[in-house]
Amino acid sequence: MKTTLTACMLAIFVSLTACNSEQRSMEADDSEATVASETGGLPADVLYATRPLIGGEVYKTASFQANSLLHFDTTQLIQVLDTTDAMFVKARVHRDTAAYTGFVSKAILPE
Repeated sequence: MKTTLTACMLAIFVSLTACNSEQRSMEADDSEATVASETGGLPADVLYATRPLIGGEVYKTASFQANSLLHFDTTQLIQVLDTTDAMFVKARVHRDTAAYTGFVSKAILPE
């Protein structure tokens, strides 16, 4: 009986330790560091780089009625250049071999 109880307590302790270490490893994953390592460093004019929460468009000017330069999805990296506008950020998005600079809605970017 004592051996069974000890074995059960040991199994519970090991399970809790494994769950706790998995949670710590997920918290330690810093997306900014991951983004920087993927791009090999950011240019000097870039404030930060992020991935959008949903797909969207890069507009020519800071207006939803402006011409669209590019459609993007959640897999693309957006380099944020300026955040002074209330609704848009000035951003750069790379597609194939071209870089597009325009405006992206702040609402679709993580805070």
